[in-house]
Amino acid sequence: MVRCNLDNVTCSIPQTICVSGTRCQQPACYPMPLANIQICPPSTQSIILVASSTRVPNTTAAWNATTTSVARATNSTASARVTTPITTTWSPTGNMNIFRFKHTESVLHNGKVLVAGGATTSYDQSSAELYDPSTGNWTITGSMHDARFGHTASVLTNGKVLVTGGASTSPNTNYLNSAELYDPVTGIWTTTGSMNNARYEHTASVLTNRKVAELYDPSTEIWTTTGSMNNGQSEHTASVLASGKVLVAGGSNAELYDSSTENWTTTGNLNNGRSRHAASILTNGKVLVTGGVGDSNTAELYDPSTGIWTTAGSMRNERYDHTSSVLPNGKVLVAGGWPYSYLGNAEIY
Repeated sequence: MVRCNLDNVTCSIPQTICVSGTRCQQPACYPMPLANIQICPPSTQSIILVASSTRVPNTTAAWNATTTSVARATNSTASARVTTPITTTWSPTGNMNIFRFKHTESVLHNGKVLVAGGATTSYDQSSAELYDPSTGNWTITGSMHDARFGHTASVLTNGKVLVTGGASTSPNTNYLNSAELYDPVTGIWTTTGSMNNARYEHTASVLTNRKVAELYDPSTEIWTTTGSMNNGQSEHTASVLASGKVLVAGGSNAELYDSSTENWTTTGNLNNGRSRHAASILTNGKVLVTGGVGDSNTAELYDPSTGIWTTAGSMRNERYDHTSSVLPNGKVLVAGGWPYSYLGNAEIY
């Protein structure tokens, strides 16, 4: 196995990607068809970083969609599109069973994508469904114990998905501190320890070592509070970089958390201020940010090696409160959201 380049992000061997944070002990270059979590599984320890909250592939990418379909409150067709950094094009894929926004989207160890919760025109959702990239189809899976939107979802190293916080409007608006776990093997949700604070529109990141903000320890199911960011954030994104640092981006500001020192430092500002956007880490280590309030159809890329953001073209559809996930083949699935009405569509980059 060949080690990644010194930046721990890129590989000098063609048709390979750098896989880091695994049991391989060091970042290693994998052939694209083999680079999945089953080949070199992650380490057995994880810590969930919850940062802030509301308490109580290339820079000239062209985002082209061949078709789009919009799910509205009166005539819903929950559609989706997929895009690939290699071809920088958007293509349609299967429709979700339920159109939703303010939901979460998680890539499971088996390659399927779990979408959970969110809101519709009628009520909050406790429902969840699975997307199969091999078929482009969505299937219903077990429902959460609590209906919620504006929550977070994190894939733990044991393969389970931890959902935290959010809000519910039944019967009245209620901000949640509850948490629950989804087991992909059984399709069943179970409750786990609650956070110290109710949180909404927050972020959560899976760390492999130290702690900050509010942390969940899967081995004890206990939450603990710790340090704060330089700038208060809400409706932002948090991404764990290949270096292990956490990039938090919202408004026009961005900062990095170093788990080895427990310090936050500012980094380059976004080109366009935005909130309620989505962020995904591409296979080349860069972070793709899409949509959001402020610039709801634009996208930009953050380069960890330079700390600079560059524009990355625009999506065909305006959207915010959507989700984005990097699929095992390197493509990015963007689903749902809200521009002027609820969206059930999805696209692939």
